[in-house]
Amino acid sequence: MITDVSLPAWYIYGAGGLGLETMDILTSCINSGTVPPHACSFLVDNPEGKTVNGYPLVSFTECDPTAKVTIAVGEPEIRSQLAEKCLAKGLVLSTLVSPHAYVSDSAVLDEGVVIAPFVSVQASAKISRNVAVNTQAIVGHHVTVSEHAVISSQVNLGGASAVGAKSYVGMGVLVRELLTIGESSIVGMGSVVHRDIPDGVIAIGNPARPAKRNENKRVFS
Repeated sequence: MITDVSLPAWYIYGAGGLGLETMDILTSCINSGTVPPHACSFLVDNPEGKTVNGYPLVSFTECDPTAKVTIAVGEPEIRSQLAEKCLAKGLVLSTLVSPHAYVSDSAVLDEGVVIAPFVSVQASAKISRNVAVNTQAIVGHHVTVSEHAVISSQVNLGGASAVGAKSYVGMGVLVRELLTIGESSIVGMGSVVHRDIPDGVIAIGNPARPAKRNENKRVFS
């Protein structure tokens, strides 16, 4: 772990499960030499205690406004809010790609993206700002994933499919090529998407069908 305060700061915003995983990615990147050394800390709104897993907890109100930050919260709507909050503060949304992931040279990753271990991002894919792609997910060729979306572990997005902004694709979801998941939608764990999913719905099953509106825009209760 690197907590040397003489180094430039890099914050992981969120100290829950996804935060711990993202901190592991950051330290793995530093240890492999793909990211230069930084002072690594968790950024939270209301710290309870001083450290998590040995890393300092820093209050948002006291953070270095010039530092790098990567958001590690699994709720797309909250990711969006935190991103705007960080940018207003002056923090720099920063991308992390695990050394154990594959990203095609022709893929495009915007700022603040997290690519977890054993993810595969294929040719000409486009992953937009502040998207999280979790372990063993496959992002096929020419796929587009829009801002603040979350792609869970072992998801397979078929070629030229699209995921809308602030949508959540649950663990193990399969999406057929050329299909679109709309904005602010949730696709439930293990679902198989055979047709387009509209905006603002919760879809489940095989084939995945909208079950209700995503009115509260929350994945986790």
